[in-house]
Amino acid sequence: MSSLVERLIAAHRLLNREIRRELARRFPDRLRLIRLKKERLAIKDRLFRHIPDAAEMRRIARGAIRRARHA
Repeated sequence: MSSLVERLIAAHRLLNREIRRELARRFPDRLRLIRLKKERLAIKDRLFRHIPDAAEMRRIARGAIRRARHA
């Protein structure tokens, strides 16, 4: 798998974490949430340009997550 795809997957995971963290706050910043979600969608679009098959994308992402956890 290319390093670009791995970096995009890592960035997507980081944005997911930030979105969850913002939503867990007592008063979530709606503008920040909108920005984070737009960034996450842009990364997802870039990922699908490199790997258009959704099933293949999920398989690759799961493998990258597994490797990141064991690193």
